[in-house]
Parts: sequence; C-alpha cells; structure tokens
Amino acid sequence: MRAMRIISGFAAAITAILFLSGTAAAEKTVTADIRTAQSAILVESSTGKALCGLNENSRMPIASVTKIMTLLIAAENIEDGRLSFSDIAVCSEHANSMDGSVIWLETGEEMEVGDLVKSIVIASANDACVMLAEHIAGSEEKFVGQMNAKAADLGMTNTHFVNCVGYDDKEHYSSARDIAVMAAELRKYNYFDEFLMTRLDSVRTGTTRETQLLNTNKLITSYNGITGLKTGTTDGAGCCFCATAKRGNMELTAVVLGCATDEDRFAAARSLLDYGFDNYERVTPRPDVAELTEIPVEGGVKSGADTRFTEIPEMILEKGSGSRIKYHYSRTESIAAPVAKGQVLGYVTMTVDDEVIGTGKIVAAESVAELDFLTCLGYIVRALFTF
Repeated sequence: MRAMRIISGFAAAITAILFLSGTAAAEKTVTADIRTAQSAILVESSTGKALCGLNENSRMPIASVTKIMTLLIAAENIEDGRLSFSDIAVCSEHANSMDGSVIWLETGEEMEVGDLVKSIVIASANDACVMLAEHIAGSEEKFVGQMNAKAADLGMTNTHFVNCVGYDDKEHYSSARDIAVMAAELRKYNYFDEFLMTRLDSVRTGTTRETQLLNTNKLITSYNGITGLKTGTTDGAGCCFCATAKRGNMELTAVVLGCATDEDRFAAARSLLDYGFDNYERVTPRPDVAELTEIPVEGGVKSGADTRFTEIPEMILEKGSGSRIKYHYSRTESIAAPVAKGQVLGYVTMTVDDEVIGTGKIVAAESVAELDFLTCLGYIVRALFTF
C-alpha cells in the first residue's frame, strides 16, 4: 500500500509539471513547477489567452483573493465619480467585528476611503474591506450582491461570493480561470497601482494608534516586472495567490490555489510567470495591404469597391512564431450592387507551420449604390447642365 501511495504521488507530481506543455509536450522542454498547487492557471491578461492550466475550472475557496472583486467594484465607483479617496467612511459594529488581518478599526471611527483602500491592498485588512463595502453599498450584503452581479457580467460561471473579504464558506468559491478574468478587469484601472507596489506604509500616521501595513505580496521586491496583485490564506483555502507581471507589451496573470505554505504559492506563481515570459510573445499580425484589391461591382454606380482589413487583434504565440506567420487571402470575384460599407468581401487566414492561428475579414471600404433608373437619369441631367 505504501508503495502504491509513493507511485501515485510521483505520477501526480509528473502530471503537475507536464500539464504546462499542452499539445507541444513533444517539442518543448517545460520547466514550470506547480506541484504544490491544487489548481492553477497562467493567462495573458489583455487577450485572455490561457497559456496553461491545472484544474483551472474547479470551484475552490479563495480566501482574500476575493478582495480583487471588492477592489474592482471600488474602482468602478471611482471611475464613475461615485467614490473618491477623500470620502469619509464610518466604521460600523459589523466592520469592527471582523477578525484575521485587521487595522483595529473602532465602532464609530472615521477614515478616508484612500486609507481604507491602502489598508486593503497592502495589508488585506478585513475590517477596512467591510467598512469600504458598507460605505459604497450601505451594507456588506448589498455589496456582495454587486460582486456577484459583476461576476456574472464577466462570465465568471464558477464563482459565488458570500462575503467581501474571503472568509471560508461552502457557498463562497471561485476558480483559477475566473480569478484571472477579474484580475485582468481590475488591471484596467490604475487607482491602486501605488499601493500594489508599496512594501511598507501606515495609517493613522503620527498618532498613538498608528498602524503599520506590510504588503503580503513578497514578489514586489524580487520579481522583474511584477505589477500586483493579491494573496489569500485561510484554513479552508490554504495559501492562494494571484500575481500579475508585465514585461514589454505582454502582461501575464498567474493564479495558484490551495498551496500548503506561503513560500509554495510564491514559488509556484514565479514559476508560472517565468514559463510565460520565457516561452511566449505578443505579436501584431500584419497582412499585406497590397492584397486589398478593388472588388468588381455589378450594376453599381461605381464599377468596383475599395477594400480594407478589419482590425486584427494581437496574438500570443510561442516565441519565434511571429516571423513564421503566413497569410492566405480569399475574396469574392465580384458582387452585385448595392454594397454596404463594412460588408464582408473576403478573408485573410493566418497560419504558423500549417496550423491556423487566426482569421481576419476583408470588407468594403465604402458603400456602392445600385445603378437604377432614377440614378441614371440624375447622371444624364447633371451631364447636360455641366456641358
């Protein structure tokens, strides 16, 4: 029996290492090591492309990683002008009752929203989190309703929140993939960037109740390109981490859930980020504009319609693949009038090593009206008067 357990454990470890290679396992050497995580994913933030995943859709407790959604709701309120860092919030008995990571807010205490946010981002303060939620929505319950509504809007199908801080509850869960989605959404705002990269700060500075804030993200001082984001730890969730990092024009999100120790989560996230930056690049497809030939129009006021490419989004490809992109063009030979501006007249298909990696559209750059009797008559009349 002991031998079987050893064999099973070894097989699980090998699976955890090799999952990163995907379909390219036979072609690439993969070094990312996430054996300590129960669930993980690596995503390119702007495109949402998953570069690898392990149980990435499994519903898991996520501890204070929950606060990414709390901060996202706050960011949207700031963006819409409904919330400001200078707003004054008041601590309720409920906020005062929070335990775990706290800044020891007292019932009735007033604090600026900016200090609350700083306490949440840097020190993951639960009492500050609830106080902010109540200030925004009137109650934590109503705020959680907004969190769940936003999760639905973002297509986070494996997420449900019960509280705004991340306390363990069987109905409070998310998945690695869903966390990557909300993290990418939060990274669209820069309101919290300074706090995300602050190692040590304080609130109530200069008073007898000054409270130090120590950032729980240890990668901010040791990882090249790190931009955030959020740790989380509870008995039920273990040690969790959502890390974001940017190098050049590519930003990655690494999520690891269910690690046994603090160091395990940082090592796993670092390994995921290294894997992404070492093996992938962001590429802008550039089809040949010389291929934008005029398409003949039958029965139109013009004999042909000029064409253009629709915008082709950037792609995340294995390093070196960008130089091997081939473009294949197909167009309609002719089209009957009328032709609408933007009407699809063809396609450009992109391949790398005979594998299709994307398609774009060739569309009409202008409208071409049908040449009917009244239009012809108008041409004749104008020609006579011009003559």
